[in-house]
Amino acid sequence: MADAAAGAVTFVFTDVEGSTSLLRRLGGGYVDALDRHRRAIREAFAARGGYEVDTQGDAFFFVFSSAAAAVAAVEAGQRALHAGLLSVRMGIHTGEATRTRDGYVGLDVHKAARIAAAAHGGQVVLSQATRNSLDDDVAVLDLGEHRVKDFEEPVWLFQLGVESFPPLRTISNTNLPRPASSFVGRAQEVAEVIAHVRQGARLLTLTGPGGSGKTRLGIEAASSLVPEFRGGVFWIGLASVDDAGLVRETIARTLGARGDLEDHIGERELLLLLDNFEGVVAAAPELSQLLETCENLHLLVTSRELLRLRGEVEYPVLPLADREAAELFAARAQIQSDATVVELCQALDNLPLAVELAAARAHVLSPAQTLERLGQRLDLFRGGRDVEPRQATLRATIEWSHELLTADEQHLFARLAAFVGGCTLAAAEAVAEADIDTLDGLVRKSLVRHSGERFWMLETIRAYALERLEQCDDADTIRSRHAEYFLGFAERAEDELDGEQQGVWLERIEQDYANVRTALGVPDVALRLAGAIRMFWPKRGYQSEGRRLLAEILARADDADPAKPKALFAAALLAVMQADWAEAERLGAASRELSLRHGDRRIAAQSLLVLGRAVLADGDDSQAAALFEQAVTLGAEIGRPTIVTMAHLNLGYLALQRGDYRRASRDFDLARERAAAIGDPHAGARALAGLASAALHEDRINDAIDVLLKSLRLSGPLGDKDNIAWALQLLGVASAHTDHDRAALLLGAAETLRADLGESLEGVELALHEHAVSQLDLERLAATWAAGRRLPLKRAIELALDAPARAEGG
Repeated sequence: MADAAAGAVTFVFTDVEGSTSLLRRLGGGYVDALDRHRRAIREAFAARGGYEVDTQGDAFFFVFSSAAAAVAAVEAGQRALHAGLLSVRMGIHTGEATRTRDGYVGLDVHKAARIAAAAHGGQVVLSQATRNSLDDDVAVLDLGEHRVKDFEEPVWLFQLGVESFPPLRTISNTNLPRPASSFVGRAQEVAEVIAHVRQGARLLTLTGPGGSGKTRLGIEAASSLVPEFRGGVFWIGLASVDDAGLVRETIARTLGARGDLEDHIGERELLLLLDNFEGVVAAAPELSQLLETCENLHLLVTSRELLRLRGEVEYPVLPLADREAAELFAARAQIQSDATVVELCQALDNLPLAVELAAARAHVLSPAQTLERLGQRLDLFRGGRDVEPRQATLRATIEWSHELLTADEQHLFARLAAFVGGCTLAAAEAVAEADIDTLDGLVRKSLVRHSGERFWMLETIRAYALERLEQCDDADTIRSRHAEYFLGFAERAEDELDGEQQGVWLERIEQDYANVRTALGVPDVALRLAGAIRMFWPKRGYQSEGRRLLAEILARADDADPAKPKALFAAALLAVMQADWAEAERLGAASRELSLRHGDRRIAAQSLLVLGRAVLADGDDSQAAALFEQAVTLGAEIGRPTIVTMAHLNLGYLALQRGDYRRASRDFDLARERAAAIGDPHAGARALAGLASAALHEDRINDAIDVLLKSLRLSGPLGDKDNIAWALQLLGVASAHTDHDRAALLLGAAETLRADLGESLEGVELALHEHAVSQLDLERLAATWAAGRRLPLKRAIELALDAPARAEGG
């Protein structure tokens, strides 16, 4: 142990995922694969100062003297393992342990092992202690608080990199937010809410004015109920949703549901916390349908008004008790409570948000000074407003807090209301002319919240800020600037959505999609913005919404606008994906004509692709071939390799239709090579699925399985639903030759995902599907197929990647 690090060290555990099933599948080949894995790990880790403490089977335990060295080592290790057969999970934790003759002993060693066990193959998970030891520029994804086996206290975990993986294998199954501030008081209320749920209330609505603490009470109660709901406890934030028609979609996206939401939930024991429902109360009847169909579903709702549904139980969220309100003020202000604090809180009606706003001024005003200044404001509002008294108190408190701001802070406060769902610092600077000191002042005074890299407001406060924005002379300028900013943001993302960074940019757009959706409603930028994000909708499964928005935008667009061809192409592409061939041909032709008129050869080339797919669906394969070949030529002329790649994909599909599987494989393989060269995982995943389809037509089952697993490993982390659906479908077809239960499960999962996307099977894929189904005993497999339809997307991907059965000699 002479070379082993001592003192505070960083522990790394690695383990091969699914090693038992891999051993069964690979047989003697597993020994060679394991040997290559061991060499890759040892070389990468030793080169960066790692000390090998222990090796057991296919697992390693290393120690590093620094967190930075450990991270560099696991990054190198994962790169070296990327092309191999084995998928390795890794966990990193920094802490103290006792060094012995045989290794290391201590709780931190066990914690590191538990963190590694929570990860998935290819994923690296690290603890808060390790994250704190790294530079801020290290790319990590905050995975939140989790409970791990053998540790009573929860641990905060991060993922190295921003790739998407299924939920961690930890004890808890929840996405509940963890508020930064402590929870004060409300012990009795939390207990009562929990009791209502335990006693059978399936729709419990927490009602009260804005700022009464409904959300925080709901989160605390739901957190306590996590162990009691085997299907999970999930928070559905609706504050940024202003369209009741999007409620089901928002719930589905949070749960990873595909297709019918009721089918996805099924009999799962699930608790959903639907937060800020008052803005979408028109969607309330849909909750009744969910509850009637899903007998183990419970809904905890926060709303300023009752939903007025059968079976609804109301829980009014009353003001805090005098003692609790004073405790809250004292905790936030970091002072001792006294009679003046109690009197001040009483003047604020003991409303939590009002108390917190007043406490935020404690560094400049004593409680007595605050009470004196605030009292006049409260009296004025109570006498002059015909509203519920507590709401008047809260409004008065927000207004009072606003008036205590500096002029710069007031201006910024109003301008930030233009953002829906929050914003980054860069966006605040560009749109609202924010400077960091003024923004920090608003955060310190509790009018703006900060988490991760985003700034946001509670909806109650944002509603007041919107009123202030309306009174500003530059309100129209701010809204215009907001739209222009997100147009620029989308146009920066445009080319990246076809490159190796597309996963990062898809996620960035997803985070700001509420702002993008708002900007799409601004006529001056809508057309350009829609064209710029044209690849976001299909790659993230927004086909139906994208088509609806594009139809509205195109209805008011002028042919003279050079942005129109892109929007037409976007609409045509989404129509192709939903097999609306007549509309695809109409829109594709219009896009091609206008793009040539405006000299936009890139869109002209892309339009050839959708036109080719449309005429191919009509049976004119000669015309389709000519259009695809034109796209190859034009794409090469203008230096757009992605277009050339997609053209070869379409030529491959055309060859499949013709039954020329050798030509199909040649074109798909050429597309795969080009996609790899330009770093386009979307096109790469599609090319691999095409190769699998050709292999299945030639009964090369094992070849098909091999490339489909590669396809799914590319599309899964991107959330690329169209490609995921194709890979799941073809893996189901392949499994029909080897494992009928697995086939039914995967075909059911693919069916639901297609329904969610509004897509359907056609042509050669439909023929493959029908042939596979003909081999299955559908009566015996009905329950398995139904279980597949209910699988969460991430779980479906995980099962698909887990040791598929091989065909003998196939």
